[in-house]
Amino acid sequence: MTVTTTPDLDIDRCRKLVDDLRAPLPWVYLSDAAASAILGWLLFWVAALDGLLWIRVGAFAVSGLALYRALAFIHELFHQQSLTGLRHFWHATAGVPLLLPLLLYQPVHQAHHNARTYGTPADGEYEQFRGRLAASITKLFGLNLALPIALIVRFGVLTPLSFVVPAVRREVIPRFLHMALRFPYQAPELNAAWRREAMVVELACMVWAWGLVALLATGHVRVVALWAAMILVISTLNTLRAICSTHLYVEESDGRNALGQLRDSINVGGGALTELLCPTGLRYHALHHIAPYLPYHRLAQAHRRLMTDLPAGSDYHQATTSGLRAGWRRLVDATAGG
Repeated sequence: MTVTTTPDLDIDRCRKLVDDLRAPLPWVYLSDAAASAILGWLLFWVAALDGLLWIRVGAFAVSGLALYRALAFIHELFHQQSLTGLRHFWHATAGVPLLLPLLLYQPVHQAHHNARTYGTPADGEYEQFRGRLAASITKLFGLNLALPIALIVRFGVLTPLSFVVPAVRREVIPRFLHMALRFPYQAPELNAAWRREAMVVELACMVWAWGLVALLATGHVRVVALWAAMILVISTLNTLRAICSTHLYVEESDGRNALGQLRDSINVGGGALTELLCPTGLRYHALHHIAPYLPYHRLAQAHRRLMTDLPAGSDYHQATTSGLRAGWRRLVDATAGG
């Protein structure tokens, strides 16, 4: 009996095939992020006005998709840190108004891309789903319900308190709230180079949180309720994306190199629905773990190149699914059993 095995994928070869695509185009980033944020907030304003209910509901739905796309640029900001102007613009139009700034994401994602901590208990974007998929997903959706209040407490209460009680910043804030899948989670310390900028952004978020409380106190309940509903919509969409198009969530103790991360990750095919749920190239998650430096607007081209140039049946081909349903089935199969 002959057993056919597929040789390990040559990660260096993959990177060489797409290395010429690594330069980001700032105008693509800015125009996309600006269009998403402007459309999102304009339609949010329409939803907050008096008017026909069906118009307001429709405006809110489209606003949610637009602001979800705008927020998705947080992932690109981590990997394209040279785009300083875009980062400032994004904070002003998405990160601060949604109280989801880069400082909640950067230290978490940093550990996620570390070969020593990927897929381990030290990885905040990873958790053990094997044998407890239903319970884990139920917990994630439940945490989403508490997120709007948690964000206001994080910036409206803990930020000013941390200036009076240093232990709050040293011990409470690192455990309280981050853009992490794992909960509870002790976030690593933010790199020193980013602390000054992060503090400015945090103060802006504090002012915004107080503004939301002031709106509530002065009777503008609809605006604050819509803001909270928007946070819930965005976080729910992001949870759906995480369980259908990212990883297999089978935790290990020793981390994984780029090949191990590829085998644990998914590229998702499909049409408009996939693009809505996985904006800014997030549908190419397996590719991203091979070449995390590639800008989102080059990922489709890089994916086609790898699918064509790599041998059929390679690890990369096996990481690519036909759509969101296939991605979900892969997660279910990988996490079955104890």
